[in-house]
Amino acid sequence: MVSIIIPAHEEEKYIGISIERLLSQSGTVFLKKDDKNALHSQSRLNSSGNSEYTGKVLCELTVVVTHGKDDTEGVVAKYREAGVNLISGNFSGVSEARNIGASASEGDVFLFLDADTLLNDGFIKRLDDFKNKSDFIGTSKLLPDINTLKARIFMFCNNIAHIITKTSMALIFCHRDVYKNVGGFDESMQAGEDLKFINLAVKNRFGRFKYLGDISAVTSMRRFEINGYFKTAIEWMGGYFFKPPEHYDVVR
Repeated sequence: MVSIIIPAHEEEKYIGISIERLLSQSGTVFLKKDDKNALHSQSRLNSSGNSEYTGKVLCELTVVVTHGKDDTEGVVAKYREAGVNLISGNFSGVSEARNIGASASEGDVFLFLDADTLLNDGFIKRLDDFKNKSDFIGTSKLLPDINTLKARIFMFCNNIAHIITKTSMALIFCHRDVYKNVGGFDESMQAGEDLKFINLAVKNRFGRFKYLGDISAVTSMRRFEINGYFKTAIEWMGGYFFKPPEHYDVVR
């Protein structure tokens, strides 16, 4: 099973669209958290021949909402009947939110996804191919949500950088054993926690880095449009080669 974990803080504008895109993925079934019988009997369901689960990828989606000034929680709550698990509270940051979501997840494959990132169709089915491999961690090809030359060139270079440096943006997937061995995301870090998470996994040989170019996701370019592409790139390079910033500016 694939467990998708989305941390969300003041993402009312984006989170509904992200959830809709996930729920529309072909060949997938999203299970409710109380549907334990279906969750623990996938092999029986797949062999029944007439079950709604036959040939489907079983998924669970957990959105961890940190309280804010908008109604992100209210938007997510509308999808509970569709199988979305909502956890809300006053969390310290994105790392704590991810860790709380992971602790509530039961899948073999974890996908940590930003609230403003949309998976293209077939993404989840592709990840399900790795459910029996316990030593992987990685990311995928990303596309910009705006069709400008500047955005397309930047994201093209960004994807190449991820392959070379074994880094990620907007999404990270791994086997649950890799997450457990690393010890989750560092909750003391306000930025660069994703880089540390991947580095620890690769350095300690808990997981081999994979870049999947045959699947993709569309992510928001709002940070680059507001702060500037060059400035943001320089800040990221500084965090990679030297030290991550102690504070991460929120862009809404």
